[in-house]
Amino acid sequence: MGRWVIALVAAGVVLVAATARAQTDQVVLAPTVFASHNLPSDRITGFTVSCPAGYAAASGGVSSPGTGATLLSVRPIGTSGFTFRFGNPVTNDATRVTVAVACRKITGGAVLKLKRVKTRVVVRPGMQKSGTLVCPPNSTPAGAAVDLTPGQAKSVDSFSGGSLSLRATTATLKAFQFRVANTGERGHSAVVEGNCATVGLMSPVEHAKLSTKITTYTNLVAPGRHHFRHRCPSGWISLGTGYVLTSASVRLEGTAAIGAAGQAWLRNTGAAPLTARVQLICSRVD
Repeated sequence: MGRWVIALVAAGVVLVAATARAQTDQVVLAPTVFASHNLPSDRITGFTVSCPAGYAAASGGVSSPGTGATLLSVRPIGTSGFTFRFGNPVTNDATRVTVAVACRKITGGAVLKLKRVKTRVVVRPGMQKSGTLVCPPNSTPAGAAVDLTPGQAKSVDSFSGGSLSLRATTATLKAFQFRVANTGERGHSAVVEGNCATVGLMSPVEHAKLSTKITTYTNLVAPGRHHFRHRCPSGWISLGTGYVLTSASVRLEGTAAIGAAGQAWLRNTGAAPLTARVQLICSRVD
């Protein structure tokens, strides 16, 4: 069984919407919307999950992966939901997946706003492509997103496997960083996106401060499939997760921000324990 090893990074950023004192306490509500879907064999299946009215969809992820299925796309739809697309190859039985969308809302007059950044990259055969997405000023990373088969229909019969994989998606206090690998014999494009969080104000509130901490954990992954969970400090909620896979023998099967925690499913196909880094983005409003 894998185990938590050490927290590598703990940092904070403060986003201030105004200089006067707040007149009302602000609290971040952090419900998670779960949705489960069947994934038939030899098929690409797509669906959309939305937050309740008034909530912002900070991030989307996989809380319970379907055995053998591949996440092809998780992308924001406006600021209130995410669309997902999975491929289940012909060699795999039908399976079932559960996804999670982190819905966030600030009470007391402050408003959580999301600003999207994105880029398209082309990855040459047998190569990897790294890049950075910088958030706008006075905002900080929340949830990252990716589409490994842009332009493909939501649901398609026949799936023999994908050539692209997202090997790393992490955040600093100002930007997202990513790495996409291509194991195919020709070049493929991918779209990488990120939600950047900031705060706005509604009368009579004159001040709101959004603080963010990004913590990276190193996990020891024994051979097989394992589940890891990390929590934000008391009084903080999770906005998003990230990871870095340093070995071709380690695969991420799913990760999601849920309430005040983040979780990841990792599979080690090798014969010896290996490490993988999992990141958790936490925030609170003062």
